[in-house]
Amino acid sequence: MARLNTLKTIDNTRGKINPNYDMTMKDIRTLYEKNISKVDAMLDSFVLGYAQGVKAQKKGRAYNK
Repeated sequence: MARLNTLKTIDNTRGKINPNYDMTMKDIRTLYEKNISKVDAMLDSFVLGYAQGVKAQKKGRAYNK
């Protein structure tokens, strides 16, 4: 498996996500209120992002054009 540069990947992707698949403030608030720890909130955010990415990829709309 290739090594992932976490911060570089985030920087390179920021601003390119199709708004229909990006996190909203409502999503962020829901995760914040549901999770007791920051780690749990990050893990849930990853799962949500992964699910949204899969959905966008299937529809061919992963990135803003």
